[in-house]
Amino acid sequence: MVQAAKPIVTITGVSGFIGAQVCLDFLKAGEFTVRGTVRDKNNESKIAPLRKAFGDHFEQLELVEADLLDADSIAKAVSGSTYVVHTASPVVFNPKTDDDVIKPAVDGTHAVMKACTASGVKRCVVTSSMAAVVAMAASDKPDLTTGFYDETCWSNP
Repeated sequence: MVQAAKPIVTITGVSGFIGAQVCLDFLKAGEFTVRGTVRDKNNESKIAPLRKAFGDHFEQLELVEADLLDADSIAKAVSGSTYVVHTASPVVFNPKTDDDVIKPAVDGTHAVMKACTASGVKRCVVTSSMAAVVAMAASDKPDLTTGFYDETCWSNP
């Protein structure tokens, strides 16, 4: 009996905290071919921490290059995927303009959604940015010794 190939899940931004956690969970599950996007596969300062954190699972990860401001690179990364988890979002600590953060976040998400539509992706999950929880009131913060940030934890501008 011929075994069917595992569905491909593409995770954008695997060198980021959320992307790495999501990626490792998919790798550990073993039910998917896992593809992760990074801006530069040869940037050891970004790849070495993944290699260390993922251990033996790192060898199961297919790394591909994609940039939020390059729709063609996003389309290429998503091509052939059954599922996509879009975690990539810019983290800019001292933006000169709003466009330093907003343009890549919005344009990148649009590019991912268009690529998913063009490739026939069955489901795309879009995660939020850390900005959604970075400025919450002290009373809204979770007790991190016993819990995690969840849907009740939001910044209060």
